[in-house]
Amino acid sequence: IGITSNPVGNKCGKAEYWRILYIFGGKADAGIDKAVKTGGITNISHADFVVKNYFMGLAVKYSTNVYGE
Repeated sequence: IGITSNPVGNKCGKAEYWRILYIFGGKADAGIDKAVKTGGITNISHADFVVKNYFMGLAVKYSTNVYGE
């Protein structure tokens, strides 16, 4: 997702959580705000959101990667 016109920086912040059987892990945070804080980013250039399914969807991993300076 292109967020701003800022150039791509050398920092990357990540936020992720797992959801198992659609029951466990539902309140975890994989948002842009958390990814920015983990990466120490002040100027965002872009972000990626990835969803990976394992075991035919019984376990799902949600990840947000934010790039910038």
